[in-house]
Amino acid sequence: MKTVFCRSPNIGSLLLRTALWSSWSHCGIILPDGSVIHADAYQGGVVHESWNKFSWARTRLSTKFIELPDDDATHKFALDQIGKPYDWSGVIGIGIRRNWQADTAWFCSELVEAACVAGGRQRFENNIWRVNPQHSWMVR
Repeated sequence: MKTVFCRSPNIGSLLLRTALWSSWSHCGIILPDGSVIHADAYQGGVVHESWNKFSWARTRLSTKFIELPDDDATHKFALDQIGKPYDWSGVIGIGIRRNWQADTAWFCSELVEAACVAGGRQRFENNIWRVNPQHSWMVR
C-alpha cells in the first residue's frame, strides 16, 4: 500500500505536530490511480480526492510504501470508508485512552492503520489506545 504523510502551513497542523512531537500532521492512502483517500477534519470525514487537490495546500509531503499481503483488500476497505465522519476524539483523545479501531469514524492515521489490518498486516498491538501520523510513519 502506498501512503502519503504531510503537513500544512495552518495553525491546526502546527499545533498537532507540536502536541505529538511529530514531523507530520496528516496522512492518507494513495490508490493505484494516484488519488488519495484520507480522513480530513476540514471536510468532515473520509474523502476521496485527486492527488492535485490533496497536495495543493501541503508544505511538505512524503510517500511511503507499506508491504501488505493483500493490497486489493486494503483499497476496497479504504473505498468503503468514504463518507464516514471525522473522528474528533482521535484529536481530542490524544491524552486519554480510546479505541482507535472503532470503525464508525476515522482520524487520518487510524484509517491508514485500519487499512493495513484489512490488507492482512496489523502493525500495532490491540491494546495500543491511539495511533497518530508519526507512529504510522515510524513503523516499518
